[in-house]
Amino acid sequence: MDAWTPVLLTALMAGVMGWGMTPVVNCILWYCDWREGTPLDWGLEVAFTIAVPFAWIFSLLEIFLLYHN
Repeated sequence: MDAWTPVLLTALMAGVMGWGMTPVVNCILWYCDWREGTPLDWGLEVAFTIAVPFAWIFSLLEIFLLYHN
C-alpha cells in the first residue's frame, strides 16, 4: 500500500459520504434543537454520521489489503 492510497480513499469518502458537510449541518441542527428544548436523538444520526463512513473505509481497506499483490 503506497502513501497515496489513504489520501485518495479519504478524498473519495469525503465526496461520497459528505464528510466535510455532514458534521457541520448536524451540529447546527442539534444546536437549534437544543435551544428549542427538543430532546436530542443521538442514535441513528450519529450512526450514519460516524459509524457508516468508518465501516466503508474499514471494508475497503480490508479488501485492498487482501487482494493487493
